[in-house]
This record gives sequence, structure tokens and C-alpha cells, in this order.
Amino acid sequence: MIAIIAVLVALLLPALGRARRASGQVSCLSNLRQWAMAAHQYAMENPSGFLPRRGQGVSPTLRVDRPADWFNALPPMMRAATYNELNTAGRIPRPGDASSVWLCPEAADWAGAFYWSYGMNMGLSVETASQNGGQPDRIMGVGDTSTMVVFADAPGNYCSVFPSRFPGGYNPVARHNKAVNIAFLDGHAAAVGGDYIGVGTGLIEHPDVRWHPPGSTWNSAQ
Repeated sequence: MIAIIAVLVALLLPALGRARRASGQVSCLSNLRQWAMAAHQYAMENPSGFLPRRGQGVSPTLRVDRPADWFNALPPMMRAATYNELNTAGRIPRPGDASSVWLCPEAADWAGAFYWSYGMNMGLSVETASQNGGQPDRIMGVGDTSTMVVFADAPGNYCSVFPSRFPGGYNPVARHNKAVNIAFLDGHAAAVGGDYIGVGTGLIEHPDVRWHPPGSTWNSAQ
């Protein structure tokens, strides 16, 4: 009898693990859709149509107090506390905490002061982008919003992400069976293979998954 139970448990555990991961991916996609819709709303309510700032780029994020950075600009769209407010209160969401729009259920923790499960597309609203004169990107200037990446799974210590030829770093994280969950500026989200977009090998841009707005000359050089 014990042997039969052991066999049944061995058969069931993989299935339960797959079910848990599938549920986590669905929750993650729901979170990303909420962030994307908040970004769309933010731009539509802005008289100039500006998107929020991406936050710090190719370096781990160390500053969290700028109002225009996405993690402070977008929570009010969802009637939620900003990241800076959460940080001041010592309540930054981290893996293992209760379910939150900030957290991918499949994300691993990062032993740093700040934490992000999701990062904004590093190619948007770049402060040094000459084509914008230093201004954020406008929603009407990014082309088809259904193909414009706005958020993706992040590694924890970066608030913005971009496919890089170097493993780790600010690469989006393919934590869902080798796929990255990505949110697009029209508000939809989808799982996209990490290899398809160049995670660990360098950006591969596609007509259906774009990281640069039209005319952008910014390149992470990575």
C-alpha cells in the first residue's frame, strides 16, 4: 500500500508543479496587462501624450524618488501607492509576500535594497534620446501600440529591461518555460520565447515585438 501511494505521489507531483507554474504565468500576464493599461491611461491623460520615464537604464536601479519614473507615475492610475511611498514605509513587495500587481509569482528574490519583478522597456522615454530632445516618448509617436513593448519580466535589481548579448544583467527574464511575459502598449500581454527576442544574445527586433520606437537611435551598446 505504501509503495502504491509513493508511486501515485511521484506521478502527481510533476503535474501539480506544472499546474502551479501555469497558474503563476496567468497571474503574471494579468499583472503586466494592468501595468500596460496604466501606461496607456497615463499617456492619454497627459496633455502632450507623454509616456512615463523608464527609470535608470543599463545600471542597477539605485534611485526611486523621481515622480516621472514609471514605478511612481503609474500606481496612481491604479489607485495604489507609488514605489517611493512603499520604500519610505518599508513595504517594497518582494517574492514570498502576498499576491501583488508588483510581483510575478515565479520570480526569484534579489538581495538588494530595491526589487522589481517587472521592468519598463529600456528603449522608451530615454532621457538622452536626441530625437525627443530629452523628452519622454509620446504615445502617438511609437507606432503600432499592439507591437510596442512597454513592460517585461525583470531580474529584480533593474526597473527597466532590454535584450542584451550578455547573460544576466538587465536582460528580460525567461522565467516561464523559457518564455518572457511581455506587455504591449495597447494593453495586451503575451508569453514570448527568450530566444526570439535575443535574451542573452542581443536584441532581435521583430515586426510583432518592437523595442525601439520609430526613428530611435538609442542603443544600449550591449
